[in-house]
Amino acid sequence: RDHDASHERHAHLMLILFHPWRSVHDLRQQFGSWLQAFNHFHANCSEHVHKIIDNMQVLHECKDSRDD
Repeated sequence: RDHDASHERHAHLMLILFHPWRSVHDLRQQFGSWLQAFNHFHANCSEHVHKIIDNMQVLHECKDSRDD
């Protein structure tokens, strides 16, 4: 359950950072969850944004490995 909440939080934060918005409705649109909205955004965003998100994920994984 915590894993699901973590995915939702990650999706929410990535949308805040990379998706143009003026209100929360712009971020989530018609989707039922933040994860669904993020998956839609991620499938349609530029290659540049993909690379930034991927690099952020690698950095996070490296920090997790270091802390273990």
